[in-house]
Amino acid sequence: MTRKYSDDLAKPIKLAPLGLLHTPEHCDARSKAHIAEVERRMGLLFEAHGVIAGDWKNLCWSLALDLPGFQVTSSQPVGRRKCWDELTRALLVLSIDELRAVEPSVTAATQRLAEQEPWLQMVRHAKGDERLRSESTRPTDPRLLSMLRDSRDLMIASGQITDEPGAFARKYLAVNYAQHEPRNEQ
Repeated sequence: MTRKYSDDLAKPIKLAPLGLLHTPEHCDARSKAHIAEVERRMGLLFEAHGVIAGDWKNLCWSLALDLPGFQVTSSQPVGRRKCWDELTRALLVLSIDELRAVEPSVTAATQRLAEQEPWLQMVRHAKGDERLRSESTRPTDPRLLSMLRDSRDLMIASGQITDEPGAFARKYLAVNYAQHEPRNEQ
């Protein structure tokens, strides 16, 4: 967090230029004016940082904490965990396609999916079917969809899952998301 200064602390010190015929007294007067202005602004700097004038150690700490090298960041990502990646979206599209064989429309398919796991935990609100419909319309790589269809067909053929619509997504997402998602055990 970089501190923003105002008034004189935000402006450079402007000294009157020495004339061509300046004397040593003029140089001394200019030097004393410069020192007086620096001292006055140092007082303003102490005030701006909420430090008692002359407490140099605390002023140094306050100035250092404004530098990026002294700030603490978390290695954990901030905010809600992202659950809608391209793979999850492709599994949703695949589940909707499977249900389209049974349900007449995308709306009916997303309403049915919104009531069952794993989609239920991803859309924990009343308009979950709208969220699923919205996510399913986002671009999905056709090669990924093809790969998932082939994997689903192999798992059905080997008996690892049933041919029930959504079984493949439930199996895949249960393995990959359940360990990261805290469950409410009420």
